[in-house]
This record gives sequence, structure tokens and C-alpha cells, in this order.
Amino acid sequence: MMRAVLYSHSDIQLVEEEIPKIGENDILVRVLKCGICTGELMDWYVDLKAPYTPGHEIVGVVYEVGENVKNFKVGERVVVHHHAPCMVCGYCIKGDYVHCETWRKSKIFPGGFSEFVLVPEEIHRVDVLKVPEEISDDDAALVEPLATSVKAVRRANIRVGERVLGIGLGFMGLLNLEVAKIFGAEVFGVDVLQERINFAKKFFENVGSYEDIKDDRFDVVIVAPGNKDAIISALRYVRNGGRVVLFAPLPPNSPIELDINDIYFREITLIPSYSAGPDDMRISLSIINRVLPSRFITHRVKLNNIAEGFEIARKPETLKVMVEISQSAPTL
Repeated sequence: MMRAVLYSHSDIQLVEEEIPKIGENDILVRVLKCGICTGELMDWYVDLKAPYTPGHEIVGVVYEVGENVKNFKVGERVVVHHHAPCMVCGYCIKGDYVHCETWRKSKIFPGGFSEFVLVPEEIHRVDVLKVPEEISDDDAALVEPLATSVKAVRRANIRVGERVLGIGLGFMGLLNLEVAKIFGAEVFGVDVLQERINFAKKFFENVGSYEDIKDDRFDVVIVAPGNKDAIISALRYVRNGGRVVLFAPLPPNSPIELDINDIYFREITLIPSYSAGPDDMRISLSIINRVLPSRFITHRVKLNNIAEGFEIARKPETLKVMVEISQSAPTL
């Protein structure tokens, strides 16, 4: 099979190797499509993990199952989460799945930008979902990123009628607005890039630049980019007693000066939201045809053009690059 290997943020190459051999409790999934995640464009983050095969926005088809596997059959179309919790530890019982030791240690092999991925039991028994026939491959591949938006909106406890501002109108910023709207919020969005504002206007009425906000204050502000200025802006636009959601991290050694007294006396709540758990994945799958995140795909590449795909993904006019991995099943 072919798989991509990222040696650094500026060096991603294809290699050919044997298809992984599954154990008696594993499943082998033939990857159909995999999106390039915005997190995979954070140079500092991917360089820490290199060399590795990125890709975790996966839809595929079960190609082989271990002899002990009863929950999946060959030929079933599935969404694969790249981590899964144990569901029984203290963190899991509280719903804090990303802090579960099993969640942090579990992984697929080698990664979504590969023709096949091996999915161990600790993942497929908890967070591999069968895809209904009416859901397209493109939308199915985007269940995982949509789930991260679901988690952010749930952590912020967004309620019907609240006014929500999304800072950043990239792919994840648009998903954040869509999910907040489904949860009953009145949504607004801003960006500093005119290309993204123009694209967002095709789908949302109240989007624009910071100058368009004027003196409005919002119940919730969701900061999509990992950017100091965006975080400071969020604190300026959230109402007293409101909530600010931090949707992305800052690079290491990026101190940010916050006026703690302003946060204290205005009673602003800061809410980080990292990744997603099984509950969020299931909600995401249930609303995927209401959101249709495939509308926000702006570019497509084949696996053999993966390096070009990453270059395209960095351009300001790009929202989402979908990588087409497989069309038909090769013979094992």
C-alpha cells in the first residue's frame, strides 16, 4: 500500500510498504477519503510528532476483521476516530474523555493518509461508527471535525436565543457557527481575510470584518484560530458574565497578557475545548446531513498529490482540502 509520511511541516512524502497485518481483535479499514485538518497545518505541532503519517478525518470501508470481532463486518462503511477512551475510568465517567489514559495512548496505524489503516479493539469497540447509506463519503469524512464543534458548543452550554460570535471564518469557524445555530443561537462571524468573509457570506447573513461588529457584545465568543490577537478580541466583544471558548492552542512559549482583574470583575468564563469524544461523534453523525460540511470543501487532491494538497491548504482562499485515497478495493 501507499501512505504519506510527514518528516517535517515542509516535507511530506509517499512511501510504499506492506499492508498492516491485523490481530484477532483488530479491523482493517480501506480508507476512501480523508480531510486535511487545520491542526495538521500547525507547524510546531506536527514537527513535534514527526516522522509520522497524519490524517484523522476518515471515512472508509471495513476490509478485514479479526476472528474475535463481532461488531463489524467486511464491506461496512465507517467513520474512524483516531482515539477512543476506556469509558470506565474517572475521567470517562465525568465525560472528560480526552483526559482518559486509554484515549491518549490509543491510535490507528499508520494514519488516515494511507490506503489502509489498522484499527485496534480499544478504538473500534467505542468510536468507530457505521455510516448510513444516505450520507455521502465527503460528509462522512467530516464527522470528526464537526464533532469537535459539537463539543465546543456543548462545553459552552450555548442556549436558544443567545448571541454567539465566531472569530475566524475558516473551515472550523464555519462549523462552529453551524452547530451553534443548530443549538438555537443567533450567530455572527468575523475574519481579517476578505477571501474568507466572501466565502462565508454564501452561507451566513451576519458575517464580516471586525469593523462591522461596532459596539455589540455577545453571550459567547468562539475563538477558532490559535492566535493571540483573536483571543484578546474575544475578551473585548464578550458581554459581562459571558463565555469565551478557546478552540485552538497557541504555539509553545507564546505568553499572552490578560487583564485578570477585567476578567474577574466582568465574570468572564474561559472555556478551552480540545478534540471530541464518543458522545460528540454520535451527535455529529446525527446532524451531519443538516450541516453538510462538504459544502465547505474548496479543493480536492489524490493521495499521490498529498504534498500539493498541504501547500494548497495553507492558502488563505482554501477552506478544506479533501484527499481522495481509494476508489476500489485491491486484493490482499
